[in-house]
Amino acid sequence: MNAWVAFAVAGVGTYVMRGLFVFVVGDRTLPPAAARALRNIGPAVLAALTASLLTSGGLAEFVTSVPEVSGIVAGVAVGMWRRSVGWTFAAAFATWALLTLTL
Repeated sequence: MNAWVAFAVAGVGTYVMRGLFVFVVGDRTLPPAAARALRNIGPAVLAALTASLLTSGGLAEFVTSVPEVSGIVAGVAVGMWRRSVGWTFAAAFATWALLTLTL
């Protein structure tokens, strides 16, 4: 099987699965326990990505320059201050981009 065919089949398959969920369950209200659990998906995904980063090769492979370290520090500081993912991302990216362009 060609790699492109496998890629296309996987893409169509995942699209159909997501579509079926939306069309079959989309008009129903979720039980309160499920709604509470779904609020934790975002933080759980971020934690999993962080754990994957730390276990795959460590931060030494990821953080290689001053702009990256500065962006991480700015993001952590703003995240602790503002408690907002949007502001955290904006501060980290702005710091990284500014230092990348000037250094």
